Amino acid sequence: MKTVTTRLPEDDEAALSELEEELAADRSEVLRRLIRDGLEEWRKEKALTQLRDHTITLRRAAEIADVPYVEMLSLAADEGIETGYTTDDLERDLERI
Repeated sequence: MKTVTTRLPEDDEAALSELEEELAADRSEVLRRLIRDGLEEWRKEKALTQLRDHTITLRRAAEIADVPYVEMLSLAADEGIETGYTTDDLERDLERI
């Protein structure tokens, strides 16, 4: 595991202290969780943006977001992004299986 050092504004430090108490976790664990959650969200947004711009396929978007294909299909539908394959199509295909 790599060590990272950063400076934080005092109001962010106060929020971190509050979160430490809420999660009953130490500062390092809280920061790791926040970074992991932020990176997951960033990957999803990046994939959805490229999918919306039609620069990547749905399968590639799922790879970028590091989520299963079906989850990417749902994320795209939630964002109103036309993929050519609807959740109704998915449900129909799953019933056939």
